Amino acid sequence: MTQTDRCYTIGYGGRTPDEFIQMLMDNGISNLVDIRRYPHSTFEEFNGESLRDTLPKNCILYYHCEGVGGMRDSKYVEYMETDEFMQSFTRLMTLIKKINSEGQKVVLMCAEKNPKGCHRHYLSTKIEENGIEVIHLVESGQTSLFMY
Repeated sequence: MTQTDRCYTIGYGGRTPDEFIQMLMDNGISNLVDIRRYPHSTFEEFNGESLRDTLPKNCILYYHCEGVGGMRDSKYVEYMETDEFMQSFTRLMTLIKKINSEGQKVVLMCAEKNPKGCHRHYLSTKIEENGIEVIHLVESGQTSLFMY
């Protein structure tokens, strides 16, 4: 682990697409990992397909990592015990470290604005347990270190 091993998280809920992208740009984000199991939204601009088109226009790469997503048949913490989760989590950790090693920033995105009301809460804990600092992008100009 290096001192720069970190990732950010963000929820798009309650944000306009312009506000969302501006927050990413203000924080120097160059890579977004969509951690929703199903990359769909009632707001078309936040569908995975739309983000795949929009984000690169703002110099942000899009990735989808459904294997760490929520919306499971069991509780998320139970799902985290499965081989499927662990394989996806390992790939996510490798991606975060690769992006960090290239001097770039990565954000994990889901729908919920507040990480406490989202599976990002559990995922962030596991990421930090594995040596990567997690910073939540809460409001424009405001960040929160993961401390629960």
